[in-house]
Amino acid sequence: MIIVGGALVRLLGCTWGLPLEFHPDEPVIVDGAIDMVKRHSFEPTSFYRPDHVEMKLGYLAYMAYGHILHGSSPASLYAASPAPFILISRAVTACFGIAMIVVAWLIGKRFTPAIGVLTAFVVAFFPTYVDHSHLATPDVPLTLTLMIVILGCMRYLDSPSWGNLLLACLGVSVSIAIKYPGALGSIMIAITVIIRAVPDRAWRRLLAHGAGALAAVVGFLFVISPVLFTNYPQTWSMLTGQASGSPPLGSAGLGWTGNLGFYAETFANTAGVILLLCFVLGVVWTVRLRLVQSIPLWLGAIYWLILSDIPLHWSRWALPMYLTPLLLAPIGAYYSFRFLVERGSSHWVRWGAVGLGAVMAANLLAGSVAATAGYLAQDTRAVGKAYFASHGVDKTNSVSEGYTPLLPGHPHVVFSAFEVIDSRLVLKSSVAGSSGIRYVVLSSDIRGRFEADPSYVSAHSFYSRLSKQFPLLTTFDPLTRSDPTFLEIPNIWNDLGYATHLAGDGLSGPTIELYEIPADQR
Repeated sequence: MIIVGGALVRLLGCTWGLPLEFHPDEPVIVDGAIDMVKRHSFEPTSFYRPDHVEMKLGYLAYMAYGHILHGSSPASLYAASPAPFILISRAVTACFGIAMIVVAWLIGKRFTPAIGVLTAFVVAFFPTYVDHSHLATPDVPLTLTLMIVILGCMRYLDSPSWGNLLLACLGVSVSIAIKYPGALGSIMIAITVIIRAVPDRAWRRLLAHGAGALAAVVGFLFVISPVLFTNYPQTWSMLTGQASGSPPLGSAGLGWTGNLGFYAETFANTAGVILLLCFVLGVVWTVRLRLVQSIPLWLGAIYWLILSDIPLHWSRWALPMYLTPLLLAPIGAYYSFRFLVERGSSHWVRWGAVGLGAVMAANLLAGSVAATAGYLAQDTRAVGKAYFASHGVDKTNSVSEGYTPLLPGHPHVVFSAFEVIDSRLVLKSSVAGSSGIRYVVLSSDIRGRFEADPSYVSAHSFYSRLSKQFPLLTTFDPLTRSDPTFLEIPNIWNDLGYATHLAGDGLSGPTIELYEIPADQR
């Protein structure tokens, strides 16, 4: 039932926005796979994240879809309509997300079968995992492969065989081929090999398995994606460029400790205080009971500490970080409840603990339902596009920000199209087709990021002038989802209310504003 429920909340809503393309990161994978189709090659030419595993799986799925179902080239089908291919790649991500539930059960049941069930439930319905399982992006696949690293290391601690070591190494190699920071999984392999060898004074095994693990990671990676080696300069350029490149709007400026806090706060507000308490208790019980098998579960914390040193921060980067608290929390819940039972605690205390567990489960379920409901609802950009079409608003007569009906999935700002003359915003004559431009289209996904940061003084001035000087013709407002807190009851209430209102024809997406440029300011 847990797998079925987890699959439903991941697969429902995968058609979000189609045929429009709303997410800026999805074309990296989809276009990369289509490029492979066009070249009749199983090797990608894009090295951005690098996303090679998803591209290759997409390539195979696209070929099956085109030739088996339609008897036609996927490239020609894609040229006619990209939507089915975006949907296929999203379905691939959803399958990775569903597989996470199975691996979570395998990890948890290495302690007890009950912990296995609890772990599967937590991973199945953690709202952030459900959210990102709807998108053709690398973060859910990366999280799954790092879970495989954890499982391999746990098995190795129980039995230090080559088979268990190679399982962990394979997980690291696939992780790297998905996203470069997956290489951090090798740290946990090193820790595991050392911890298992030192008490036994197995120095020969330590050296053999250490060297063998390094060779296996490199060897598996070469088999998975040889172009990462044959085109090493491009690989290195992308790897270093992403760590030190110019920060996008809203993604930098916190520093290492600030990034640590950002990821921790984001998790706490999604997980809730009860799950956080279970995590703390999990740490206590693993120490008290000397559960050596729990050591690999700290891979998420290692990822958190190291990746926070990168100047940028994005909430989606945190998915692997959450593995540590999510995998330790069921341990805390199980052993704490067993402690209450064994100590003969009162009937009311035990039922109180069950009640807290039910609230924690309800919080996760409500968050998952709300996340899926957001993908099932109509988006403001889709509704706005229909309105624009019926009112003659298009790219030829408008200046548009990104994440609007005219630029649904691309970041873009409009500041450079205007200048201030006598305290009034005026459209620059150098703008192509300026004589015919009548409208300005704004999106809260761009405007909101600028207005949330007081350092963007000129942007604030631009938006203020525009709102005062240009008539607002219409607005497309989404339902507002309250910011989550670490308190479960308000979160449950807000999430269920949000999902219910979306089911009643509410809109999701950014706020879209359509302004008219006065004739004397064009």
